[in-house]
Amino acid sequence: MKKNILIVLTVTFLLAGGVQARTWTSSDGAKTFEGTLRSYNAETGQVTVVVNGRPLSFEKDKLSADDIKFLEEEAATPVDLAEEASKTVVGAQMVKAKLNRLDGERYKKAELAKAPEYYILYYSASW
Repeated sequence: MKKNILIVLTVTFLLAGGVQARTWTSSDGAKTFEGTLRSYNAETGQVTVVVNGRPLSFEKDKLSADDIKFLEEEAATPVDLAEEASKTVVGAQMVKAKLNRLDGERYKKAELAKAPEYYILYYSASW
C-alpha cells in the first residue's frame, strides 16, 4: 500500500519540512545561498533548488565541485519516500491510510495490482 500513495507521500514529505536545506556555493566560491534541492536531471544537468519558498533553476556547472558531487550522490541514492514521509507527523497518518474503491453505490476495501494513473486525496474536516 505504501507504493500506492507515493505521490501523496512525496508532497506531504516536501510540505512537512522533511527535506533539509543546505548551503550551496557558486563555482567560483564567491557566492552562497541556503536552499532545498527540489530536483536534479543528470542527463541535462538542470538543478532546481527551493530558496525562500520559490524554485530557482540553473545548470549544475554554476555550482562548486562539492555541490556537484552532492547532486551526483543524491541522484545515485534511491529514496524510500514512504519511509521518509512516515517520520513526519502528517506522513505517519498517511501511511495508515485505507484504500477504497467505489463498487456501485458502496465503498469496498481495495488493493491495487499495479500503480494507478491518477491519485485522489480526499480530505474532510468538520468543526
